[in-house]
Amino acid sequence: MTIVKRNLDIYRTRLITLQNILGRAEAELFPDDAAKTALLTARLAEDMLPLPNQIWFTCRQAELLLGKLNDTPVKEFEVDTASFADLKALVAETISRIEAQTDTKESFAEAKTSLELPSMPTLSMTGQDYIDEWLTPNFYFHLVTAYDILRAKGLAIGKADYLSHLRPLLAAAMAS
Repeated sequence: MTIVKRNLDIYRTRLITLQNILGRAEAELFPDDAAKTALLTARLAEDMLPLPNQIWFTCRQAELLLGKLNDTPVKEFEVDTASFADLKALVAETISRIEAQTDTKESFAEAKTSLELPSMPTLSMTGQDYIDEWLTPNFYFHLVTAYDILRAKGLAIGKADYLSHLRPLLAAAMAS
């Protein structure tokens, strides 16, 4: 599997994990609050961003790669006014956009791309470095933070839930 295709598939499968965890949170947490208001302000620590931001930034990493591949701007998302339903829709939409990306433009991995950080000089790096050193670490940081927020709020999830992308491999191994 090629570099870009592999990373898109990693983002897709981990976003499916996030989608499943959000579905469980909706079903199991705060049953008397259909809007899940407590989750919309939940933070892991006071100086960290709340759950909606963590979900947006998880999706944003995949969207940034798609934007670079297609030379298109990344769609913005209003985290401050997002409902729990909006967060679930955002994850589903991001998964759909990854699945729709049939041309993985593998030349991106070797080509130079830029990383613009606020109040910092623009960095020039290969597409592979952009994926490996910027997108993927940020993707996992925000994914794990969202997971941890939901766990801290009482969702009974564990490592098996986090690693649920391995279930098809385990099923195949058990079938042989």
